[in-house]
Amino acid sequence: MFNAIRHYQTRCILAAGMAVALAACMESPVESTPQPTDDVGEPLAAETREGPVVATVSLTPAEPRLGDPLVLTLVVEAEAKVTVEMPAFGDALGRFDIVDFTPRQETTEDGGSRASQRYTLQVPMSGRQRIPRLRIEFQDERDGRPAAKPRELLTDELGFTVASVLPEGPIATDLRPARAALAELEGAWLQRHWPWLAAGLAILAAGGAGVVFWLRRAEARARVTAYDRALARLQRLERRGLPKAAELEGWYVELSDLVRRYIEARFGLRAPELTTEEFLQEAGRSAQLTRPHRELLSAFLERCDRVKFARYSPAEGESQDALGLARRFLHETRDFASSEGGDAPAAMQPAAAGVG
Repeated sequence: MFNAIRHYQTRCILAAGMAVALAACMESPVESTPQPTDDVGEPLAAETREGPVVATVSLTPAEPRLGDPLVLTLVVEAEAKVTVEMPAFGDALGRFDIVDFTPRQETTEDGGSRASQRYTLQVPMSGRQRIPRLRIEFQDERDGRPAAKPRELLTDELGFTVASVLPEGPIATDLRPARAALAELEGAWLQRHWPWLAAGLAILAAGGAGVVFWLRRAEARARVTAYDRALARLQRLERRGLPKAAELEGWYVELSDLVRRYIEARFGLRAPELTTEEFLQEAGRSAQLTRPHRELLSAFLERCDRVKFARYSPAEGESQDALGLARRFLHETRDFASSEGGDAPAAMQPAAAGVG
């Protein structure tokens, strides 16, 4: 999510600086960014229902070309006395550049709720693409008291193909010969306009320095935001207490999911969409996750997988240890960064060595 916003805002700032410099040299109109239109044909849509909640996700245009803005709309309708928590901004959409975002919330005539999120996206490449499943949490209180734990609804994936802008058939590779230079104009343009060029380059240099400074501050804020969000989920899980036998699988799914989503937002890894084995391979290529961090994560995820897939029934002490491992990982990676193969903090090394 953060990477997509950062890339988009960087392009905007650099484009603005270049526009100022070029406008000083020659007065030429700057083309505006294409905006999505309503006349895009039938959307690509899917509807998912889970109890009192119905989610509809739609995408227009259904057959885009590379460069076309895509409009992704998520609409969630719930009955009265059902509290819905929409996905976080950009959740699972890190592969796309997010150009615009509009959330809305309203109450229906029967006392229910209708929430929507509208994204304008840019696709980075042509070919087969997909909108991943979006996760909605809801609390059902229709019987007068809240359920023991929130329920969730996962939307269906939307697969689509982005057409290339290259023409069909062979592409001509012959180049026209260069035009002859006009002797009377050689050097004249630079002599007249070098002050404007110098001013434009100074503006670009200042803008680049500002971009670097802003990105560093924004990255620091994103790390804190990812940590705060994960810690809040962990505290909610702790308040529910350790799981009973019938709640083990759901409890461990929630615990591993909050750690994976923290890793995705903090380190830019596609953790929620990968298997444990694929994720550990991806983490091995990260310069910010040290070897002790990866060993701790490997042991933690293997514990969760034994419960989710091998029907293992851990004791209460093991569940408490799993909570402790998750909390420790969040605290020790909140602001920690080192090069690949570097040493972890002293507090980290005993914990990683003792997990197994």
